Amino acid sequence: MRWIALFAAICCFPLASGACGARTGLLVDQGATVTEGPDGGVIARHLSPADKIDLLFMIDNSASMADKQVLLREAVPDLVDRLVNPRCVSATDANAVVGKSAGGLCATGVLEFPAVHDLHVGIVTSSLGGRGSDTCGPDQNPNNPALDAHNDDRGHLIARGGADEHPIADMAPSSFLAWFPPTGQNHGGAPPAVTPLQDPARFEADFQDLVAGVHEFGCGFEAQLESWYRFLIQPDPYGDVVVSNQQAALVGIDDVILKQRHDFLRPDSLVAIVLLTDENDSTVDPIALDRRAWMYESQSFRGSPDGHPPRPTSTCAAAPLGPACESCLTTTSNDPACQRNGGFYVSGEEASNVRFFHMKQRFGVDPQFPLQRYVDGLTSATVPDRSGEHPSGGGAYVGKKNCTNPLFAKNLPADAKGERCDLERGPRAADLVYFAVIGGVPNQLLHFDPASPEASRLNAGDWQRLVGRDPSSYDFGGIDPHMLESITPRAGLPPVGSPNDADPIHGREWDTANADLQYACTFPLATPRDCSGGQRGCDCGTKPAPICNPAAPTTQVRGKAYPPVRELEVARKLGDQAIVASLCPIHTKPDAPDDPLYGYRPAMKTIIDRLKLGLK
Repeated sequence: MRWIALFAAICCFPLASGACGARTGLLVDQGATVTEGPDGGVIARHLSPADKIDLLFMIDNSASMADKQVLLREAVPDLVDRLVNPRCVSATDANAVVGKSAGGLCATGVLEFPAVHDLHVGIVTSSLGGRGSDTCGPDQNPNNPALDAHNDDRGHLIARGGADEHPIADMAPSSFLAWFPPTGQNHGGAPPAVTPLQDPARFEADFQDLVAGVHEFGCGFEAQLESWYRFLIQPDPYGDVVVSNQQAALVGIDDVILKQRHDFLRPDSLVAIVLLTDENDSTVDPIALDRRAWMYESQSFRGSPDGHPPRPTSTCAAAPLGPACESCLTTTSNDPACQRNGGFYVSGEEASNVRFFHMKQRFGVDPQFPLQRYVDGLTSATVPDRSGEHPSGGGAYVGKKNCTNPLFAKNLPADAKGERCDLERGPRAADLVYFAVIGGVPNQLLHFDPASPEASRLNAGDWQRLVGRDPSSYDFGGIDPHMLESITPRAGLPPVGSPNDADPIHGREWDTANADLQYACTFPLATPRDCSGGQRGCDCGTKPAPICNPAAPTTQVRGKAYPPVRELEVARKLGDQAIVASLCPIHTKPDAPDDPLYGYRPAMKTIIDRLKLGLK
């Protein structure tokens, strides 16, 4: 390590946080140039790229994810093979592929990047339980009563494989896979805390087995953002959410997370978080709203005549961020909207399945964590622990950054007995952290070009079409109508009654009966599904959805995905560190064995094309 003198005149690199104002005399690794913003945020550009990768997948395990998980399993060999055996490219044109390497060597051309010789891969799911509510408790897997439904995977790395969820031996004891062949680079290096795999075929097989073990029986209130934050970032992950007198408290420390994080996360690796999800982030900060926010994940809202949440005051429809927009549960005014049914929604107006969109507008409160929390988790040197998030133990989220961010720490505690907050700063720079979203985004809005990574990059106009000008402020100007969250038909798209193929992206709009959202995109299923038995995750029968066969209404012929607005907004705030790919494949059947547009090959290529910028 060395001291690098940093002067006030140094250039401030424009990462997502956008902070400047460097301090001098910051101790950093010799491989990085770092400035520290006034809020403790990391503003960095590395000089020496990483030679190892810690790759964390967050896979949605809710009811509608089976078809997408199959496509991900098929894409695993593409991901692993390219990392282990990079392509050979022309020495004068990095986009001109001339072959594939073998053993890290090219017969023709040069390596696009050195073969990865040290790789950790782990999976967390979107299920974090009901967080104090009456939903997503312990339950049986409907396909196998001997197995759990996995409504609460607790943010732990999973190590279950296949249909029978057998333990994957190579992942013991810390529940991740480690590629660690006996190369010269690994000689003398610290071996992983799990079996060091040296055969790429075995690594791929374990990886595919692990994806198969995720399943699709988990909690319908998906915690796509909170699950990876809990595993990687939260300095003091709680043990349980305990509700007493209708107020929630976070109790204890989760030693499993601390141990798994300690073993999985290296201080000098390139870190990539890959989200695979077909819905928007849908979970609460359980101790917000005077420790009562957990109620918004309940099927039966306490105090409601019909079990539905409170209505908002009248002004929320037009001015959701205005001071007069409140919940009817807490307002002291005689607002006319609050006189109906005691100020609560009734059946047919609101459903728990679509509760988590436009919440401030629809309920007068937003019980979710602020998105900046997740951006800070991936960019800031410091983050709050529980006492910094809610200094009074509940109420509004404060987010005082009082602890070293584990993602940028040198040494991590292996259990609750170790220091969790005042950690030594590690060498990782913020631009060695990547965030990828494979979600409900029409591939037509992403202009993926298999021959040109630069042509595939999103520009400001693309982002506006994906999320609007400022979705956090309810400014959706310029957004593509497919990306609007709505329970009613959206303007500018084929209306209800149109043919199911009227729109090439999602089919058409449909009558959701206020109990489902309109789709962002759909895609043909390789094998149609018979929904006549009311199977979990099957969407056809009584629903007039455009993903069903009109001649056989109980047969589902297309997969679906909804706009992942919160995930995309985090990605937009991260700028060049973010990657976006479509959950709806361009080709659902390969035109050729190496068809670059088949399945999730575009997603895997986009991810690796970005990650290689941070590799030695």
